[in-house]
Amino acid sequence: MQSKTLHIATFGDEGQEGISSGIRNFPVHRLALICYSSDKQKAEEFARRIASVLGIRVTVSVVARENVIRDAMERVAEILNQEGKEFHQILMNVSCGDKLMGCAALSAAFVNGIKAFGMDETGTPMLLPVLKLSYSEIISEAKLRILRTINDNGGSIDSLEQLEQISGYGKPLLSYHVMGSKEAKGLVDLGLLEVEKGDRGKISAKLSTLGKLLVVNSSIASTNV
Repeated sequence: MQSKTLHIATFGDEGQEGISSGIRNFPVHRLALICYSSDKQKAEEFARRIASVLGIRVTVSVVARENVIRDAMERVAEILNQEGKEFHQILMNVSCGDKLMGCAALSAAFVNGIKAFGMDETGTPMLLPVLKLSYSEIISEAKLRILRTINDNGGSIDSLEQLEQISGYGKPLLSYHVMGSKEAKGLVDLGLLEVEKGDRGKISAKLSTLGKLLVVNSSIASTNV
């Protein structure tokens, strides 16, 4: 069976040569562009040119500038759930578009375990450090359920006792999943929860930005299954 590669690329007014360079340097059988609504027309024109020259399917997905990180997570999750299983390799090209768009796309790559690359000063692709495994493969279902419970509670809890009441897990098990142990990292060590210790050892916690992104991504994935 022939190995097939999906490129997901950010798109903007400048840096479009970076997308072309990615196509020249890596195999590509499908290209998905992500852009702001203000760049949609240019992205569609660019998509038609690439599709005509290479004979591959090219699509355009739009994100809102004011909600770029969440929207980028959603668009990438949708692309992966709809077509990811068809491809043996998925690459994220963040060489085009503004810095905020690039950060959003990198966040999506990080959560999903996608290889990401940009361009150096000579226009040569440069691989960026992203986890080989997605966070969903590292984190147990129990930890994910705890994150979702906190998210449903407004993104924070006042104490482990409160979390015990709303999650259905016992306090010792919650302490293990939240704070971790010598053998395993907890949600705090993984950077998904931020905790504060108050009087008499009372622990309050809130989702970190990465924790929120992971909950959003897992919710989209379960919806699209």
